[in-house]
Amino acid sequence: MKPSLAIEIEEAIRSAAEGRQPQPERRFHKHDEYISYGLYTADFWKIMKSFKTRVLALELDDRLVLAESLLAEHIGEFGHAGIHVLALSVNDLEPTNFSSLDKMMDDFRSWSHVDHYCTDVIKPLLFGYPGEILKLLEEWNQSPNRFKRRASVVVFTRDVASSRQYTDEALKLCDNLIWDPEDIVQKGVGWALKDNMRTSPERVKTYVKKLRSIGVPSTITLYAIRDLKGEERKEILAVKKGSPVSFEIDMKS
Repeated sequence: MKPSLAIEIEEAIRSAAEGRQPQPERRFHKHDEYISYGLYTADFWKIMKSFKTRVLALELDDRLVLAESLLAEHIGEFGHAGIHVLALSVNDLEPTNFSSLDKMMDDFRSWSHVDHYCTDVIKPLLFGYPGEILKLLEEWNQSPNRFKRRASVVVFTRDVASSRQYTDEALKLCDNLIWDPEDIVQKGVGWALKDNMRTSPERVKTYVKKLRSIGVPSTITLYAIRDLKGEERKEILAVKKGSPVSFEIDMKS
């Protein structure tokens, strides 16, 4: 049975849509599977803020059921609501809950779900449970689910990249996906490389040169060098397929 709070959250989102029906969003999504009401971000977060106290009053198991129920509807805003419930619960989550977190990703329908999830749920858990989360990321890295593959590298952006703690792991998992056929995965790899280049510039720039020399999709390398200007950018763009570049990933033991 669907939790009553899930029904209320869904109804609040429908009401904010003012009669609009959920439709495929094709501007930023190539596949028709992402269906949403097209709510403005501010309106969505206003709704979620209004439910925060009631969500936090629930026991953790009930919050997990609530999140699972919202994600299972396969509507964009409902999915983000479910992820937000998990984010509110992040300080209570432990490795015993990680199988549930993995399973819920099967109901993701957008790269935006992945990025929201990585930023607000998986990143804090990585700092709290590095061994367990890294093992989970390795599994996602090889998953047939493209959203899990994207998540396995997007985790290493922003504050994780700036921490300089996981450059080795980021490069290893990125390297496994350099031939991935999915655009959202390629962009995830590029994003992870771009953010890690800020803190390990020479190492990551050399790696990106290697990628250009072996002819990986330009989606990855052009995204990776978005921050670069002038001669630094020209130097990498000058590397063509077949150019001799040496780089080996040196993982920590």
